[in-house]
Formats: sequence, C-alpha cells, structure tokens
Amino acid sequence: MYGKAADVMVVQDAESDRRFTMSGNDWMKRNRLKVRALVMLLAGMAVCAEARDIRLADKGQARCVIVAPAGWTNDVVLADGLPQQAVTLLKTRRAIEQDSVRDLALYLGKMSGTTIDILETLPAGDRRVPVYVGSAARAVFGPAGISKAGLFGFRVVSDPKRGLGLYGESDVGTSYAIYELLHRLGCRWFMPTELGEVVPSLPTLAVPEMDEKLAPATIWRWRYSGGADFNRRNRLNGEMGPVVWLAQGDGSFHRFFTQEEIAAHPDWSHGGHLRLVHPEVADHIAAKILAQLETAYEPMHKAGLRPGYSIVPPDGQVPTEDPMAAPHDPEPRVWEPAAGRWSVTDRCILMLTRVAQKVRAKYPDVAFGDQAYVNKSYPPAKYPVPKDFRIVICPIDFNRHHPHDWTNHPNEYWLRDLVQGWNKAGARINAYWYGINLAEISAPCPFIAKWSRDLALLLENNVDEWGPEYMNGWESMMPGYYLSIRMMFHASEKPADILADLWTKFYGAAAEPMARYWMGVDRAYLDAREYAGSPFGYLKIFNPEVMATARADLNEALALCRTPMEYRRVKLIDDSFELFELYMKMRQDWAAGNVRNLEEDYETWAWGVRHMQREYRVPMSGGRYTRNAYTGDGYIQGRHGNPQWSDGMYSPGYKDGARMEREYLRHGKPMMEWKWKHNPDPEADSLAWTVPAFDDKEWPTTHVVRDTWSSLGHHLTMTDAPSGRSGRMAYRAAQKLAAVPEGKQVFVWIGATDGSAKLFVNGKHVKYTVPGKGEERDAFSGYCRPAQFNVTSVLSNGVNQFTLLCERTQLNELGTGGLMGPVVIYREK
Repeated sequence: MYGKAADVMVVQDAESDRRFTMSGNDWMKRNRLKVRALVMLLAGMAVCAEARDIRLADKGQARCVIVAPAGWTNDVVLADGLPQQAVTLLKTRRAIEQDSVRDLALYLGKMSGTTIDILETLPAGDRRVPVYVGSAARAVFGPAGISKAGLFGFRVVSDPKRGLGLYGESDVGTSYAIYELLHRLGCRWFMPTELGEVVPSLPTLAVPEMDEKLAPATIWRWRYSGGADFNRRNRLNGEMGPVVWLAQGDGSFHRFFTQEEIAAHPDWSHGGHLRLVHPEVADHIAAKILAQLETAYEPMHKAGLRPGYSIVPPDGQVPTEDPMAAPHDPEPRVWEPAAGRWSVTDRCILMLTRVAQKVRAKYPDVAFGDQAYVNKSYPPAKYPVPKDFRIVICPIDFNRHHPHDWTNHPNEYWLRDLVQGWNKAGARINAYWYGINLAEISAPCPFIAKWSRDLALLLENNVDEWGPEYMNGWESMMPGYYLSIRMMFHASEKPADILADLWTKFYGAAAEPMARYWMGVDRAYLDAREYAGSPFGYLKIFNPEVMATARADLNEALALCRTPMEYRRVKLIDDSFELFELYMKMRQDWAAGNVRNLEEDYETWAWGVRHMQREYRVPMSGGRYTRNAYTGDGYIQGRHGNPQWSDGMYSPGYKDGARMEREYLRHGKPMMEWKWKHNPDPEADSLAWTVPAFDDKEWPTTHVVRDTWSSLGHHLTMTDAPSGRSGRMAYRAAQKLAAVPEGKQVFVWIGATDGSAKLFVNGKHVKYTVPGKGEERDAFSGYCRPAQFNVTSVLSNGVNQFTLLCERTQLNELGTGGLMGPVVIYREK
C-alpha cells in the first residue's frame, strides 16, 4: 500500500534499536522541530553571532583571508620507479587539497557576497581573520591530534585570537576539514551540477569558537559517477588510503598468466579453468609479484605507500568440482544458497595464503585481498584469512530492495551472516553494495529503508571502505545515494535527520509532497514483498494505486515550488516519472498479451530517455562530453544503461511481438495463466505431465508475467548437477481453437523465457527450429528472448493441450525462471 493509509518508511528509533514505521505526514511533523532548530542554528551562526564568534564576512565585506601553505599550487614531486597506480594516487591527493582550498574561497564568497583572498603569508598589520589551511594551520595550532589510517584525521579550529585552522594528517585530511566547515555553514551538494548545489546567503558570516578533532567512519568512500568536484565536496575520495592496489578486480587472478604459460603447464588447469589449489599456481603468482616489487617497493615505501594485491577469479561462478581441490574443502562442504553452488572460498584463501607467505618473506607489509562474490561469498570454514587481508563484499545475489533484516525474505538473513562472518574472521571489509535495482533504473528506487539498515549493519561490523556500484540515475535513487554519503562519513548521523536535511534544503516549499513521494515509493517496494530484481516485479510493486498516489504527490510538489531552482529539481523527478508511466504501460500491455503497439511505445520511451540525457548532461573539460558505456556518456541525471540496457533485455520481446502482429493473424487468445509444478527430479519424471489427459487440477496457477519464480517460492531454484538440485518447472494450459484454414502454417510464440523451454502440444514433442539456420533443437534456450515453434502438424480442431518443460541452469540473481512473457498462437494470413 502507498497512499493515505501507508505512505511510510522504516526508520531507526533514536533511543533504541527498535525499528518502527511512520507515515510521511507524521515524519514531517516529527522532524519540523529538528529542521527549524537547524535553520535557527545556522541563522544564529550567521546573524546573531555571539561575542566570541569569529566573523568571516560582515554586511557584504570580507573580514577574513585564507592562508595556504607555501607552494600550495605546485605539483607533487614524484620519485622515479613508482608504478602508475601510485603516481595517480599521489597526484590526486595533491589536487584534492588544491581544489579544496579554491572551493573554500569560492563558497565563503558565494555565501557572503564577497571575494575571499588566498595568500601564502599573512602580511604584517593585516587585520583580517586568517583562515589557515594544511601545513600553515599545523604550524599555528599544532598536530591534528587524531588519526585515521595515518591519513584521514582532521581538525577544525576557530580561535578568537589566532583565527581558523582547517587541516588534517594529509592533503586529504585537510580537504575533509574544509568541507566540514562548509557543511556546518549550510553548503550542500546533494547531486552533481548546479541543480544539486545549495549555498545559503549569509551576508554576515560567523563561526563559533570551537576546536574539534574528527575522523571519518570509514577509510574511504567512492562512487562511480558524479565527477571529481561532486565527489571531493562530499568527501568521496576513493582509494586514497595507504595501500595502493597493484592488482584487483574481476579476473586479476588470470592476469598473472599468459596463454603460453598456461599451455606449458596443463596440470595447472582442470576443465579449462586454472586451479586455485595447485601449489605451483600460487608459486607462479608470488614470483610475478616479487619481480614487480623489485623495482616498485622502495620508491613506494619512501612515498609512504604500501603495495597490495587483490587476487580475484573472473566474474561469475567459480567451478566447484576438481579432484585436486576436494581435500581442501571443509567437511561438511559449505553451500552458498544465494549462488546455488558449493562454496570455493576456502580454496581462494588457501591460494592467497600461499602467495602471501612467499611475498611477505621479503616484503612483510604487502597487503592482500579478494572478493566475496557469487559462490565464494561466505567466509572460509577451514582456513584462516591471512593477516592484513581485505575482502570486497559484492552481494550481487542478496536482498535487492529490502534491508538485510527484512522478515520472510528468500535470502533470509544470509547477508547479515555474511558480513558478520567476515568481520569475525578478521578481514577488513570493503562494502561493494549495489546502488541499483540490478540493473534496471527506470523506476524510482530510493533505498531509504534498505540502506538505513544495511549501512548501520556495516558500520557495526567495522567496515573500512565503502565503494558501491552506482549508475547515474539521480532522479531515481538520490535519497539512498545521499544517505550513504553522510552515514559512511559521520556514523553518528541518523537517517531521519539526513533525510530532513535533504527534503527541506533541496526541495524547499515542495519538501512535504516530495518526502511523501520518495518514502511512499520506498514503502511500495517493501509492502509488495516481491523480491525479483529488475522490472520483473514492478507490476506488483507499482500497482495502479501506487502510481496514482505518486503522480498526485509530484503534481502537488510542482504547484508548491516557489523558486526556479525548486521547480527544476521537482521537474527532474516529474520528467523521469512521466517516462516511467509509459514504461509501466508497456509492462501492463505485456502482461495482457497486447503486443501490437509495444515496439512503437518502446521507441517513444527510448527517445524520451535520450532527451533527458541531453537535457541533463554534464560537459567535461573544454565543453566535451565523456564517452563511457558504463558510467553513462557523461550524463549525471537521466539514466545510465538506458536505453542500452533495455534494448538487450526487454525490447527483443516487444519488437518481435509487434512483428508477429504485423505478419500473422492471431489464432486464439493469449495464454497468460498456466498450471505449474516444480520437478525436483530428472526431466524424465516430467514426461507423464505432457499427456493431454493428465489431471493437473491440484496444480496451482501462475500468471507468467505478473508472477515470478521468486513470488512462487522458487527465487533460488536452479539445476546444479554436483549437488543434485533441480531447476525444472512444468507448465500446462489448454485452449479451444478453431480449425486452421487449409495450407496455413500455425505457430506458438513465446515472448520470453529464463532458461530452456521444451514444447509439447497434445502430448507430442515439437522441436524448435533456429531462425535463419534451419537447425532443429529439442528445446529453445535463452534469456529475455522470444521463441517461435511451428505447431501446424500437431494442432487439432477443438481443445488443444500445451505443456512446456522449462529448466534454469544458469545463475540468475533476479529471481526469475521459466516463462516470462505471453504465449500466443498465430497463423499465416
């Protein structure tokens, strides 16, 4: 439900660990006092400054000057022999401080309506308040007095006698101090570009006396898109820590080997895959690392950097059946339920331990790591993790829309157990959460309840690094994005307070209806209890009531806007939702088997997406635009991956359905509801179900578009030969058909499947013919692809019985399987 009775969000009670729900209106009422107090605090800082407050500007006149370190604009001096990763890191650290100092002058000036100078030395007799930054501040106020990984502790000092000091343990720490002050003065960067920037007008700009020593909750935070300015201003500075990862990411394991080396050692592989447990494989990797460190280690050490190697198999499932590996598996073996495969984590840990021992014999401080992903997600059960080990947790199979502690989830509490398990094992955690509805972002998906709880779990388990996979989609997911930015820096901040700040500062007069919009959408995901990812559960999540209420909220918000910027911000969401309304019309038509206009509607929708991308794109240096297929061609608003993502996932069925309507005539009604039954045994046991007279009255009925395997209780069902599990599902339907005109061919068209589909009509097996090739196969197999079977020879005049034996054999974290589209009978014209 979403509307008058249930536009609610899940929040965390400030006094306890109790979760509770709150309506959108109640939330606004409860938080008005907080918001007003915040406004009064800022006003008090700016206008009603007390005697000991330090005035940086007064009535439009600058009363301060920034004192930067001598040579602060110079390039960093780099030693010879540094690997490129280290060069990039050191240059970026220096640039961060330089750009932060410039921002300090820029935004103090914007707030006060003045120009703030930057000097390297305060002239004698200059009566302006000095704002010392970096080492210039350290020389006046002493050490930062706090440490985070030796780099990220920072100090904010406001002293009536000596001025202000903004500095940290490093260039990055100094940047943090600068943006801490700007944040407290009311500056916000909720999203990239001027559309997301909030800068208060404060002609009298004052800072209270203070001396605070602070550190972020995590070592580093990062996001794929947004741009350098946005990331720096929100203190998302990526891999700026003491470890420089010289190898990491999917497939870094294989990058230590050439094809010639693999061919020369056939025993290193099994079934076409390198063996994780072969001692010589670990020796080979260690030798390659040692060779690199011969030249790289010393210059890195002098620069205060440590080398690290995260050795990760390729993306996807890791093979489980290798006789050499069996002795190294725990007893009993660990089953990875979300991946549907036996765990291979202990094999990876064994390999990494062997490599670490050889490398650390010469270079003791080298760091190592791996990814917890697919069927190596769970922590090891047999081997301990090496010392100084980072695990990048990539929960691709877990909890799409729902928090880790959501009851009755098909993943149960596995994500919670996974995080707690790696923390208990002693690994340093990098959280590579997925800030997307993997990977569909046409729908609004704010992740308010999910990340409010998941981020708290991570912080409770000592997460070190926050590096989620984002797409752009600011009009779809901004609340969750901003929650993570704030919570992963200041762990003490409460989600409700962060959201109050977002609604009021970003939307102004439209804050209340926009809060209802975002929290209502968030609650729709939770209330639907539909756990399939991408758009496959949207018909249950975004029911007509949800869509109508969201539209009413946006209309109200547009009417309440009082400034051009408020209107532009709401209009961004309105433009996006208008496209989503068309998107949902297509899903409704697909569910009804109305495919005639889907190709045309899809092209209209895709044009709208591209128009949004053009309207909200962000120029890079020189007025050019980046061209990156993953992060979205330089677009910040609009959609990453769309329409390209949907071109490959949903449009094939839409376009082929429209083609069938143009080229053929319907011969019967679309078959949307089918009897179904899971077969836990071999396919042969399903053959009895293909007989027309088989009594299926006890079988349940499913709608093959509105329902998913997840909603049928088979979210994780998949065939896995080593474990004996079955992903086989049988579907049965019958329809009375008229006689086919003589000489006309008749076809069964299936809009989409997840896996294979073997067709039986009136008990007779109908083979699938590959289009354009004439090759016959026992079954069609594909994902989100249409299929066409010639059934001319097996149809009869009267009631015809159709059986489809479907099987899912490949990992699909979306919770789908079997039939995913309408089944329609067509004949030649």
